Amino acid sequence: MLNRLNIEQLDDQQRVAVESEAAPLCILAGPGSGKTRVLAHRIARRVEDASADPRHVLALTFTRQAANQLKDRLSRMGIRDLGSVGTFHAIALAQVTQYRADAGRRAPIVLGNRRSVITELLGSNSALRSAQVTAEIDWAKAQRLEPDEYRHGAGRRRVGDRHAKLVADIFARFNEYKKRRGILDFDDLLEECTRLLISENSFRNAQQWIFRHLFVDEFQDLNSSQFELLQAWLGDRKDLCVVGDGDQAIYGWNGADVQYLNDFRIFFPDAEVIKLDNNYRSSPEIVRAANAVIGKTQMGIERESAATKITSAGYKNEEEEALGIAHHLRSVREPETSWSRYAVLTRTNGQLLTIAKHLEIQKIPYRLRGSNELLKLPQVNNIIDQLATSGASFSTTLSDLLTDFTFGPEAQFLEIAQQYNNEEQYPDGSSFRQWLKTLRPTDYSDSSERVELSTFHAAKGLEWPHVIIAGVEEGLVPLNNDDEEEKRLFYVAISRAERQLFLTWAEERTVSGRTKQRNKSPWLSLIQTTTVRPSAPSKERVSGYLRKARLATRIDLDSSSQERLNVLNDWRLKTARHRKIEPSSLIPDNTLRAIAITKPSSLEELAIVLGQSLERVKKTGPEILSVINGQT
Repeated sequence: MLNRLNIEQLDDQQRVAVESEAAPLCILAGPGSGKTRVLAHRIARRVEDASADPRHVLALTFTRQAANQLKDRLSRMGIRDLGSVGTFHAIALAQVTQYRADAGRRAPIVLGNRRSVITELLGSNSALRSAQVTAEIDWAKAQRLEPDEYRHGAGRRRVGDRHAKLVADIFARFNEYKKRRGILDFDDLLEECTRLLISENSFRNAQQWIFRHLFVDEFQDLNSSQFELLQAWLGDRKDLCVVGDGDQAIYGWNGADVQYLNDFRIFFPDAEVIKLDNNYRSSPEIVRAANAVIGKTQMGIERESAATKITSAGYKNEEEEALGIAHHLRSVREPETSWSRYAVLTRTNGQLLTIAKHLEIQKIPYRLRGSNELLKLPQVNNIIDQLATSGASFSTTLSDLLTDFTFGPEAQFLEIAQQYNNEEQYPDGSSFRQWLKTLRPTDYSDSSERVELSTFHAAKGLEWPHVIIAGVEEGLVPLNNDDEEEKRLFYVAISRAERQLFLTWAEERTVSGRTKQRNKSPWLSLIQTTTVRPSAPSKERVSGYLRKARLATRIDLDSSSQERLNVLNDWRLKTARHRKIEPSSLIPDNTLRAIAITKPSSLEELAIVLGQSLERVKKTGPEILSVINGQT
């Protein structure tokens, strides 16, 4: 019976975890140890031997992608009639919505953009930024603290007395804002669901009858609100299996408490704990690098590693670093290899946008993960409006839009909309807006051929053969203090790589409009790397090319340069006529001559000759390069 589940393909540790009869059960699973595989096999094994009814399974994950991966695995094993697999927030929203529907009340309205509300409440003269206040309110809510409790307790220790008073005031006003309008924010869903389970006997009995077998992934990321909700779902039963890794506990700043995992036997005295510490993902070199950062010595599985390479490079600034990353991707990509095998990871969202700009210039397809920027884009909001207001059905409108957009942020967002369309029985624009508000940044993904751009946080749970970690310097790695969570975060980033790892840093970086000198991260000294020569143009190359461009205005043209100038002149004349402007207004004569002589081969070199920013050159630059190369 178990052979159908390929139990024989599991290692000894995995097999013990799958076949254990213990309840509750805690599985400690390190990076690359096959935790999703084990979790899926354990559910399937329970179904096979009739110790669990698939219709009564509740599997909790932290992202929709993880939920979909688990469902796909179980489906391939023949387990399709599952009770519910999803995130804490999605399950809570569904249950609260059902409770209100049964009571003849409207579904909960979820507040989407909390930041804008908090910004408005703060005003323009605040000593703290809205992002800081939002983060503190999130932390306080995760700890189940009221505004006064935050102000007089943990808040004073975290941000000081004056700032704690400000945060507590905004916290209280934010709560009043939601109450006055009858809306819930993201985390209110958890509290509302917990309250109903505790206070409404019939609702609790119904939910506990529906969900009898509980499974939780990434247990180290639970905060107190999620743990209390889990306890309310579980009640006095013991049918609970959790999977987690304390070394990947990276959400302490947001209220997550790794002690729920570390002290699992205290919370559940009858529990059994099983460890999975063999790494099947990464080469020994990468495992050693990751372990060195957090001071671990275990190696896991020794694998063939002839192709393994850990390299590093330093750049003058973040622009050259981003261009160097683009060049590196071009140089290491193997023929006929999908771009989706490559990822660039950064500590902050801001770094991703600089890298994305240079990948776009170099015509390297990419997608952003771990950033809320996608939903802020005007073109994305236009699509949301079309989906919500179209006279046609949601599915029809979505199909039309998928045909119209095949690349860029619009296409990325439409694949998210496709997820909603597949999940909902009766999709419509209004419920789609509410569904979007429950998304986490890590849910913004697709399966197309693009380089992944991700923050360290959003990369957890994912893997790629080739990983680039950018900004490995003081002030980013670690971001603030040299604390244990920052080390674990870097550990998570390194352990995403399977075969190749490239680490980069910048000697100076512009932060909040000010250029600051930077030093390599002290943690780089813990990793054995081969330093490579930067592939992006240095300042010396830039200045040299600029001198060449300036000299071009004073030298005679050879035949090939003259021919290029003639072609460029023709192009300039036609373009100017089309735009109804003077040719010299488009590009001055001397500059056109310099382009003909220097023959720039990239947008970066063309920007130097034109004396313009890369962003501006992107408008006409590709066309000029095509003219130079005789393509148009």
